Amino acid sequence: MCQHIVILAERSPQQYVSQCEHGTVHLIWDGVGLHLPGEAFNRLAAHMLRTRSVLQERGEPIGQSHCRLNVGKMSIILPAQDFLLLVEMVDGVLPKLNLAGIEETNPLLQLARHNPVPPVLN
Repeated sequence: MCQHIVILAERSPQQYVSQCEHGTVHLIWDGVGLHLPGEAFNRLAAHMLRTRSVLQERGEPIGQSHCRLNVGKMSIILPAQDFLLLVEMVDGVLPKLNLAGIEETNPLLQLARHNPVPPVLN
């Protein structure tokens, strides 16, 4: 269980990216959590950035469109606007991500979590 969490980016208490002492990256978005090794998070982030570029190159209004984020066997469907906000947050995390471990990170905030708060599901 994670005891030391470094918040790398936070949009709200239910939308953030953190990294624990194990090097695991915790991506939380509206109560849904992805907990990935640093290298897997980097691959996911690269794919998300490429997808954002494709959306921007098309130049079409996103309106009511949705994006599907597939991670392993799990699939999350987000409104396109939320996807773009998520990608913006993930993009900001990449320079702060520490693949070697938590001690060398440059955190915005460091927390010791002994009793984590359960996510709120909408």
